[in-house]
Amino acid sequence: MTLSSSSTYIYTYVIFAVVYLASSVAFVVNAVRVSTALSRAHELTDNPEQRRIERSTPAVGEVISHSQRLVDYTQLATLLPLVYVVGSMFLGSLILGGTHHASVNIGWVTLTVAATAASVTFVVLGLRESAKLNHLEDLAGATGNAADALQRIGLRLGVSAALLLLVAVFMTLNLYSILSGIQGLLGVQFLI
Repeated sequence: MTLSSSSTYIYTYVIFAVVYLASSVAFVVNAVRVSTALSRAHELTDNPEQRRIERSTPAVGEVISHSQRLVDYTQLATLLPLVYVVGSMFLGSLILGGTHHASVNIGWVTLTVAATAASVTFVVLGLRESAKLNHLEDLAGATGNAADALQRIGLRLGVSAALLLLVAVFMTLNLYSILSGIQGLLGVQFLI
């Protein structure tokens, strides 16, 4: 098995898929935990005096900042397979354009290793932001615009976690189809 063989690409993809699925599970669990806590941190009020309470409290401002970064990392993790698929399609079009399949397989292996590293990076950054949000029970009495902002970010984080879960389900099905037909895939010179 050489670096330019299809079997190297297939096994590298399987490693990427497993790493991505593990990081997705970690992301979804943390995102749901934080999203639930942020959604509970609301006591919306119609009192105009309390409505003036903005993000002035440092605790609320920090929570909003860390939560926003967690949303961003979750969305980047969700987009990672799409970027991987588009990169793979580009490499596949090179084969159809006449580029030698061995060099394209090396490109695929490189892309897969980069995607695996990005997946690990996103989960580490997400877990770091999530760890900074361990004291969300202090925000249970948030009111006014601060509570509205916390609730909106909690909702965005919940939606991002749901999308990441859907992508993880797709990756699981794709990984299953590859593993169930791996003998046939190992016999071809290149994959498109």
